[in-house]
Amino acid sequence: MVEKILHGNSKTPFMRFGDRVRIEMFDREGKSIFDAIDQQVVKYQPK
Repeated sequence: MVEKILHGNSKTPFMRFGDRVRIEMFDREGKSIFDAIDQQVVKYQPK
């Protein structure tokens, strides 16, 4: 959204299947607060 506001359109492509997202947060001492959340974008396969 920031790109759209600043430049009028998005320049960064959206996520695709196979992309990974990793989120981790550290405290002031450098220790992980909640460990890492690591997910891969996959196509939904209905059962």
